[in-house]
Order: sequence, then structure tokens, then C-alpha cells
Amino acid sequence: MTSPESDQTLAFRAQHLDAGATAPQIARLVERVCHEISLALVPIVGQRGVAALFARSVQLSAKSHPWLLGLSASMGTGMSSGKSADGTPAEFNPSALSALIATQPRNEAAVGACHLLQTFCELLAKLVGRALTERLLRTPWLTFLSGTAAQDNTQ
Repeated sequence: MTSPESDQTLAFRAQHLDAGATAPQIARLVERVCHEISLALVPIVGQRGVAALFARSVQLSAKSHPWLLGLSASMGTGMSSGKSADGTPAEFNPSALSALIATQPRNEAAVGACHLLQTFCELLAKLVGRALTERLLRTPWLTFLSGTAAQDNTQ
């Protein structure tokens, strides 16, 4: 049985790959979604909590998409300001993720980005439950599924 997020990411991949979205377009969309996720979650778990969830999501997703290790190697898992004294990432930087996604082949950009976002949602659901996860991430998922940034060719 698949989760609603799994079905949504599969629909996104089919829609945007069939529509010919480029890797930079996909990267802009993912950056926007990550920013909206941060806006939704920082008041609840704090910047370090969001950064830790993204860092773990990158670590797990990199097993299937090794290019994501570029975030860890070059930018401390896409975190700005490095890590805190206890090793927890201080802050997640969606721009670093976007830059990395933009350099990938179109198909891998979509598949890797979807896998990363799916992993993030699954980790959050394990922490706070599926119902609360769906409620908290409703706006970011709508942005993701609408693909407005992926279809925007002006940037």
C-alpha cells in the first residue's frame, strides 16, 4: 500500500517529465517547496529541527541517488552556518539543494528530488504522525503538485 505522498510524487514525475521540465525548472520548484516546508515547520520544530530532518533525508536518499552526497561534501549537507556544537545542522539551505538538482540530467533531477521530498515526509510522519504531517505540509504539497515554478520559464 502506498501513501498519498508516494502517489503524488509519482504523479509529479510523470506530469513534469512528460511536459519536458528541465532540471533547472525542477530545481526551482523543489527550492520553493523546501522553503514552504521550512515556513510551515520552523514554528513547531525550530530551524535546527527542520535542518536535521532535511539532513537525514539527504543521507537516506543519497543511498539511491549518490549525487546528493554533493550537499554533504560541499556545504555541510546543504546547511548554512555549519553545525552546532552537538553536530546538529544549524539551518537548511534550499538554494544549495536547488543548485545541485539543476546540474543533474532531467530524469535524475526529478527522480532524486521526489525521493528526497518523499523521504522527508516519511521521516516527519514517523515523528508526528501521518495526519499531522499531511496537515502541516498541505501548502508545500499543493505547490509541488501544481508545479508552478517548474513551468515558469522566466527565471
